[in-house]
Amino acid sequence: MNRSIDLDALARSVPNQQVAAQLYTASLMAITVDTDAERRYLAELASKLKLEPQVVAYLHQVMGLT
Repeated sequence: MNRSIDLDALARSVPNQQVAAQLYTASLMAITVDTDAERRYLAELASKLKLEPQVVAYLHQVMGLT
């Protein structure tokens, strides 16, 4: 847990957009999105996973983060 995540390698291992959305949601569940670093991480993750902004907004809404 002390090592940084290689987001490029992680994104390459994701087979489709459904899994990408699940992975993004798991990240939302694992952290409290209350710092700039966490917001930057999520933005970078969404970008690397090629998630559409509408999908990201929906996931935040479903998780009660809007």
